[in-house]
Amino acid sequence: MLKLRLIIAILLLLAAPALAQQSEDRPSVWLLSFYPFGPTNAIQTGMLDVLEAYGFIHPEDRSDQRMQVMIESADNSAIQFNRLEANFELDRLQELVAFALDHEPDALVTISAPMTLTALQATADMDDPPAIFFADVYNPYQAGIAEAPCIKPAHVSGAQSVIDYEAIVGLLQLQSPDIKTIGTIHNAGDASGAYGASKIADIGESHGLTVEQAAVTSLADLALATGGLVSKGVEAILLPMDYMNLAGLPLISGVANDQGIPIFFASLDGLVLGATVGAGFSQLLAPGDTVGLMLAAYLADELDPAATGISAHAGDTFVGINLHTAEQMEFSFSQALQDRADMSLTMDEASGLPSILPISPAAQAGIGQAFYGGPEPLEARQERDRAFLAELECTPERIAEQQAALDAMEG
Repeated sequence: MLKLRLIIAILLLLAAPALAQQSEDRPSVWLLSFYPFGPTNAIQTGMLDVLEAYGFIHPEDRSDQRMQVMIESADNSAIQFNRLEANFELDRLQELVAFALDHEPDALVTISAPMTLTALQATADMDDPPAIFFADVYNPYQAGIAEAPCIKPAHVSGAQSVIDYEAIVGLLQLQSPDIKTIGTIHNAGDASGAYGASKIADIGESHGLTVEQAAVTSLADLALATGGLVSKGVEAILLPMDYMNLAGLPLISGVANDQGIPIFFASLDGLVLGATVGAGFSQLLAPGDTVGLMLAAYLADELDPAATGISAHAGDTFVGINLHTAEQMEFSFSQALQDRADMSLTMDEASGLPSILPISPAAQAGIGQAFYGGPEPLEARQERDRAFLAELECTPERIAEQQAALDAMEG
């Protein structure tokens, strides 16, 4: 780990002179992510599609494989674009945010609640902070990012992702109609995890299930917490979407899989980290599209973050099954769950890497759009984009309505 950090620090130092040489008359945008795959790549794809449609970047500045979506050269673009990732290391978030702020960015795009909170804390006392547009944040209000869509720090807006826990709990009974006891683990310090665990408990108990809960405070606690649930006789573990669960999923699945207990995870990204079933938010490009639209309007001086409410994306629930993990633990998916699945994960024997294949037409269309769809032409989207941004406007009436609702809750 120390060697990895040393390498990253050297790369950041080497990058600084090149960044300093970039043209100062172009706005600077930094994408900061807690993790390097899944939603980060999809959000960046959607965002860059919008920026390309509005002329802020050029097609030749992007790599051929769209889900890789890295800008290889920004020489022709109207903006400077930079990306940093924490690779699940919570103690690196402040370092990356500070590095980006040292380069006086015009805007930050933050992926995940921990990264957004770190950026918010670092910019809270600045006289002229960069705009912050967030995505892949599930509970911005419980997390302390905002109080309501229009009651928030003036330089912050973004896209909230919404998980349908009712649908995900239902998957347990598709697999095992007679299931009686399930377990769940969450990070006690993560609002998304605490909210999700509470929803799982409420929904599970309404379905007649006994729900054993475990709250942890560090990655080191995850294996022990999983063992504790196993000892209580849980038949499956359903994990809410929190970022410690995502980072520590190999630890959880390592214990549970040895006991033949399937892991259901409230995110499709759980599949590549060992979950038996991953299910969650399906509109992979939609949050990136929203953030890209906000960013494009902001760079064109047509959007004020203070007057732009937080958008919420619900989407459908996509379900993925991990055939590789199931084979290793000698676990059989029910026919009902196989029929419900939108995608499956297998292991490519030649490369040793996971391969996710779409099963349902909806998944085939979504993945095809992500890889091959390309940005929608400006003339096809501009009127719709303007209407969408107009719906997010924080009018005095909307602010008063939201404040009244908050006051009623406190009363």
